[in-house]
Amino acid sequence: MPRTTVGLLVLLALGVLVAPFAAAQTRKVARIGLLDYTPSWELFRQALRDLGYREGENLHLEYRRTEGRRERLSALAAELVRLPVDVLVTLGVVAARAAQDATTTIPSVMVAVGDPVRTGLVASLAHPGGNVTGSTTLGADLSAKRLQRLHEALPTLAHVAFLWNPAQSANRLQVDEIARGATA
Repeated sequence: MPRTTVGLLVLLALGVLVAPFAAAQTRKVARIGLLDYTPSWELFRQALRDLGYREGENLHLEYRRTEGRRERLSALAAELVRLPVDVLVTLGVVAARAAQDATTTIPSVMVAVGDPVRTGLVASLAHPGGNVTGSTTLGADLSAKRLQRLHEALPTLAHVAFLWNPAQSANRLQVDEIARGATA
């Protein structure tokens, strides 16, 4: 074989051997910051796996837990921002607010937030603005409608109990809305 052919084959073989290592080094590993622990994160992790994300391969999850001390949320959110992470994922209004206060540039995805507009997390559902997005579970404006539907389904119903946490601002909005609907 001529030297140029041997040289070309060696170069090609080296290219084939080195290419997977080069690709592995340039492949982006998504870093997601999860603020506070909840068993629901296991469902979130499964959904990521279903989408092809694998922890240790193309995904790194950073958990920060309050261990029941909500006053730690702000410090933990700031810690995740300093790492930095590519996105923050939060559960509930208080954690979403801590992430919102910690950064205006890293996308923050809120989960299970009652009314992000009334709690001031977003400007509107159609145009949230800023870096906060996500899902809402209960709109406070729907609470009165739900009470009305319950009364239509059970017209003899005289009392309804609503269990709520007064420390949650979204709950306060729902209670106020239900009270307005009950007197209307």
